[in-house]
Amino acid sequence: MNRELRARIMHIVGAGVFTGLSLALGCQDDAGGGAETAGGAGGAGGTGGAGEEGGAGAQGGSGGQGEVGETRCFPPEEVRADAGAGGAGGAGGSAATCPSQYHPNPVSCVVYENGRLEDGQCCYDTNNLGVGACGRPFFVGGEPRLAGVEARADWVLAAAADAPLALDPATRAALAEAWLADARLEHASVASFARFTLDLLALGAPPALIDAAQRALSDELHHARACFTLASRYAGRSLGPGMLALDGALDAPTLAGAAASAVREGCVGETLAALQAGAQRSRARDPDVRRALDRIAADEAAHAELAWAFVRWAVARGGEPVRAAVARAFDEALAAVRAARGPERAGIDAAAWHDHGRLTEAERARCHLDAVREVIAPCAEALLSAPPAAPAGIAGLDAPA
Repeated sequence: MNRELRARIMHIVGAGVFTGLSLALGCQDDAGGGAETAGGAGGAGGTGGAGEEGGAGAQGGSGGQGEVGETRCFPPEEVRADAGAGGAGGAGGSAATCPSQYHPNPVSCVVYENGRLEDGQCCYDTNNLGVGACGRPFFVGGEPRLAGVEARADWVLAAAADAPLALDPATRAALAEAWLADARLEHASVASFARFTLDLLALGAPPALIDAAQRALSDELHHARACFTLASRYAGRSLGPGMLALDGALDAPTLAGAAASAVREGCVGETLAALQAGAQRSRARDPDVRRALDRIAADEAAHAELAWAFVRWAVARGGEPVRAAVARAFDEALAAVRAARGPERAGIDAAAWHDHGRLTEAERARCHLDAVREVIAPCAEALLSAPPAAPAGIAGLDAPA
């Protein structure tokens, strides 16, 4: 529940105490609520196509995907502002060019690819990497880094269900695609927590934070396997990750930079992921999906709590420069969530979509906007207004004896 999660985070940002979460979570207080669109916003990104029949995604290296979705076009100056050097536009009157990839939303996992100039606009194919919250993404150079997809069985847990699925082909393919996107993101989260652990060591963080980060890495490994299992079930064949490129992924961290990243990826991203997983679980009827989402929702809530605890510690340790970096990161991340847009999927069985653990774009939008209004924004305000003294402690982070 939003109120419960907010209370636990408020305890962290006010007293610096991490206690661990064991809550029933969701974006609304009743399973049937929250379906209407709020403010017209949708989850970020477009709808990608499924791969071959019964499957989703492509073979290959980092960032592989199935058929692309819709084409989106942007003014060159907008892309240039986001992409920085090498963006759209040429010097000295030369013809404008567009970056091959555009990632406008720092807390979304959507990426626009295959950039080209069309009628003075930078046009891209939508790569749906998991519309909406994506837990703790693995960003490298400002872009989410993902492994490709391969036909392999070692990432698949025990068969999710042997009974045939009474699903029409379009809905089944869409479910395979959606769960495969989640699986790739959860797999990338393993790398993100591995890097976070190294950053904590480099920054002299307390051992309780480091231990919690290590446990979160193990959680994400289980999430990835659970999602690959579900994707394989809907695809009708075993699927797993390919190689994950790590070039450029490790830089010497600064306290301000690490805190800002934790705001985007943890305080915002993982808080959204926890509440979204709870909302998915409240609508799901398939027992295998419900079991997977039960654990994902609880674990992502604990990961969000870890992020808030780290940011509280970083602000107390680094003072005003870190607090200012954290404030900017919250402003940017929450603006991105509020501005996110995404089309509804067409041609699928809406009841089956819910039964198998998915939300519509309108439901996802409402979930995220409720989370910002009821949880993230008030907790961020409390954190930023807290006195600069060192936190009272980080009790509860240690694993049970």
